[in-house]
Amino acid sequence: MCRVALGILAAIVAALVVDLKLGDPLINGITIALAVYLVTYYLLKWQFLNKVEKPTKIFTMGIGAYFLVFIMCWVLLITPSLVPPTAIFTITPENPIVGESVIFDASASFDTDGTDGTPVKYVWAFGDENTGTGVSYTHSYDAAGEYVVMLTVVDDHGISSSNTTNLTVLAPS
Repeated sequence: MCRVALGILAAIVAALVVDLKLGDPLINGITIALAVYLVTYYLLKWQFLNKVEKPTKIFTMGIGAYFLVFIMCWVLLITPSLVPPTAIFTITPENPIVGESVIFDASASFDTDGTDGTPVKYVWAFGDENTGTGVSYTHSYDAAGEYVVMLTVVDDHGISSSNTTNLTVLAPS
């Protein structure tokens, strides 16, 4: 029971201390949990030293419950604050003709929990088996038709979001 309470305490301390915008939040949280576990080990060692047959058992006593409770609490506390980025883009011109340069612009995309408010990666799929990367990209189509254009943005936590739209490419007149 003591380790369960300490697991909850470790998750709360980690949630308060860990900056979600720097590094990997899970690794940083586990590092804090290990530090809390080691500190509490020495506190519990003095209390239970005379009550166990092997003093080395104190270190492993309740370790599974501790980390299980920590992970559950960490997920409940931190996961809601890790919001996926929002993929927004424009296409210019809206109804291009075959061979015309089309500009795909994702500068309106944003990430509310990111370091600077913008996604860190932009991946385009133009619906004609061609792909590209970057905030904006220029592409032309070789044939008239309907194409599904997809933008996928990734934030600094590795969380992604996609947006698609249909694009009609017209035949030259």
